[in-house]
Amino acid sequence: MRVDCLIEVIEAGREYLGYAIKSVPEEKRDWKPSPDAWSLKDILAHIAWHDDQMIELCETKDLVGSSWWDLPNDERNDRIFEQYADMPLDEVLRFFDEAYERMMSALKTLSDEDLNDAKRFTDVPEDWIPWRMISNNTYEHYIRHIGQIRAIGKAAKA
Repeated sequence: MRVDCLIEVIEAGREYLGYAIKSVPEEKRDWKPSPDAWSLKDILAHIAWHDDQMIELCETKDLVGSSWWDLPNDERNDRIFEQYADMPLDEVLRFFDEAYERMMSALKTLSDEDLNDAKRFTDVPEDWIPWRMISNNTYEHYIRHIGQIRAIGKAAKA
C-alpha cells in the first residue's frame, strides 16, 4: 500500500461518512431512536476516538495507544461511550474534525515502506501490516457505522 492511496481511500470513506451525517437533521444529532441506541453524537465521538488513536501510532511509530485496546470490543466501546456521554455536541463535533485532521497530517509523515513493514514500528507484531491497522480504524471503521447513521437519519425524519 502506498501512502497516497491510503490517504485517498480514507478521504473517500470520510466523504461518504459526511453524506450519512448530513442525513441526520441538525436538531436530532443528539437524539437516540431508542433508549439503548447511540445518537449521532455518540457515534461521532466513537469514530473520533479511533482516529485519535491512529495519531500517536503514525507520529511515534509506536503501538502505545490506550490500555482499552486490551479490552474486549464491547467493553472498549462502552468505555468510549461513557467517556464522551456528557460532552456537548459542539465539542464532539470539534473533536471529530480535529482528530481526523491531525490523523491525516500524521499519516502524511509516514513512508510507503512504513505502511508495509511492521518492523518499522515499535511493539507492532511482525505479522501485522501497519496500513491494515490504520485502515481498520479509519475508512473501514467509518463504513461500519454509516448504516447506523443512516438509520438514525431515517428514524429522525419519520
